[in-house]
This record gives sequence, structure tokens and C-alpha cells, in this order.
Amino acid sequence: MDAPVRTEALIKAYSYVRFSTPSQAAGASLQRQTEKAAKYALEHGLTLDTELNMTDLGVSAYRGKNAHTGALGGFLKAVDAGYVQRGSYLLIENMDRLSRADILTAQGLFLQLVGSGINLVTLTNGEAYSAERLQREPEAILLVVLELIRANVNRPANLTPHRRPILTPSCGGFCW
Repeated sequence: MDAPVRTEALIKAYSYVRFSTPSQAAGASLQRQTEKAAKYALEHGLTLDTELNMTDLGVSAYRGKNAHTGALGGFLKAVDAGYVQRGSYLLIENMDRLSRADILTAQGLFLQLVGSGINLVTLTNGEAYSAERLQREPEAILLVVLELIRANVNRPANLTPHRRPILTPSCGGFCW
């Protein structure tokens, strides 16, 4: 007897988990991000891929290391090579898991993914971004840009007080 023929391909979802500090490794960050991705995939009828290693544990996203040499970089190469099919989903907890880089770099990474046919989902707010959605609702890119700016501005190094001495009019005849 022949096996049933599938007329509909399963749509895959890839969970990308990232955190950068040892204290996050000791906490529940990995478990929380993994559980959110599994729940989303189940609720949306997606097959959660387990073949690609999509975890960047202890990898910073500020300078883009995760997108160049980390697991996210491997995902980008798999997308370019066609191993990850157009229409697949990349599940991330927040935009700051994707990038904490400057806005141009971060937005470029986002557009690279969406432009390659990947549906990007932020699990915390349930927003799904695709090329089709951005064509239909161009204002959705504003949500992305605001989240990417927040990810860069709220990174711990940017929250420390300015270390250079404050210059005042009594700075010896010149101020810069």
C-alpha cells in the first residue's frame, strides 16, 4: 500500500535563543525563551526545527558577533544557501535578542531576514513581520525601528553614567 501523498509542506519555525551574561545562564533565560518558541509553534501549526543549533549562549549582539560568527550567522548562511526555505519562521523573544547594534546595522539585519522570505516573530508581543506584511502595512516598520532603538539604547553599557568630566564655562578659556 502506498503512503499518503502530502499536498501541503510543513512550515518550519526556528527558535533563536540568545543571552550574553553568565548570570542569565544561571537563571531561566534559556528555558523561558525555548518554552515561548515551542508554545508559539504549537499554537500556529508550525514544525519547530531541532536540527539547526540556534542558540548563542554568552554571545553579545551589540557588535553583531551573533550575526557574523554566532548561531544567527549560521542561520543567515542556511537561508542564503536555501537550506532554510522561504516562508519559514524565525522565533525570537524580543528584538534585542536579534541585535543590540546601532539602528542602521540592526535594521539592515532585520530587512535581510524579511527580504529573504523569513517571517520574523517577536514572542513577547506576538508580532509577526514578513515582506508581505510590510508591503501591506508599511507603518509596521516603525514598530520594528522603535524596538531596535530601544534594544540599543537600553543595553547595560549605555545605561552607565557618562565618565568624561563635565565641561563648564570655567574650563580655562576654551570649551568643546
